[in-house]
Amino acid sequence: MACAIALSVVCYPSNAFYPESVQSAVNGAAIEVNNETVNETPNDSLNKKDAIADTVVLARAFANDDFGKYQIAVLSRALEVTSEFGELNISLHPQPMSQSRQMRSLLEGSADIMWSVTSKSRERKLTPIRLPLLRGYSGHRVIVVNTEKKAQFDGITSLESLKEKQFVQGADWPDLKILKANGFGVVSEDWSTWFRSMYLLVERNVVDGFPRNIIEIHSDIQHFDNNELAIDKNHLITYPNYEYFFVRSDKQQLANRIRLGLIRLIQSGELEEIFYSIDTHLLANDLLNDPKRQVHELNNPLIPGPLNYADWVKTPQLAVKAIELEMGYPSLAIDVND
Repeated sequence: MACAIALSVVCYPSNAFYPESVQSAVNGAAIEVNNETVNETPNDSLNKKDAIADTVVLARAFANDDFGKYQIAVLSRALEVTSEFGELNISLHPQPMSQSRQMRSLLEGSADIMWSVTSKSRERKLTPIRLPLLRGYSGHRVIVVNTEKKAQFDGITSLESLKEKQFVQGADWPDLKILKANGFGVVSEDWSTWFRSMYLLVERNVVDGFPRNIIEIHSDIQHFDNNELAIDKNHLITYPNYEYFFVRSDKQQLANRIRLGLIRLIQSGELEEIFYSIDTHLLANDLLNDPKRQVHELNNPLIPGPLNYADWVKTPQLAVKAIELEMGYPSLAIDVND
């Protein structure tokens, strides 16, 4: 079901996202499309204030314009608020790809940055920017079911009964291993655009459901507009799970610049503003705080450990201190050329 789509490079100038117009930023109001070739070995210098703008390449999962607009807006603003280190443009990798292929593109040098949920393995191979972009919401999942099977989930009152159902997850998603480690019956499915292959398994009753994170579920359902698919209203599966920016391991100056930018966005309150400017984030809050749902808490053996600052809206000072510690020195005294 996977398809390869050849696209021209999409460049997002870092100064295209303005603090006074966050909504237009996440809607991609200042996107320039061109046919220039992606630079596979972008310059790593951060101190060329008067030089021609460098380019960093961002790996991605979809060709769809809406997917990732939040992450792109955050990255663009993080680069813009650190403009004293030079102008950096963001070019999307011309090929949408699975998470494992995105990792390979960074390891092989054809891309510089990606975003995905973290794991010990990913943190060993790449440089993680340990700020959960989605405030830990990636670990909160509701179940997409076939409308014919909705009633089967109404009578489930325990985690053990829920584990008797057969679910599907992406073949290269850490969530597949997490669910298996917690005793769920779950099958893997290869990546496809808009995860069509996963939803087909639900639609055709091959599996009982598809646990999908609360951030992305509404976009998926709206995209498919399929009367045979529904969101179960009874259950919320939750485990510590964090989505980070990952940077090529040989791009430490770039990693520190992004960290510094995120600190400034947290301190100014703009990061929270960008987060809440996304409609699906507001809908995710409704799912998370629905008192009618049974909450099933799982362990995540794939991460180094839970974070006490994952929800940086509620714990901004803890988040700033954690990023400063990751950089090795206080943000006010940072010199990314060290």
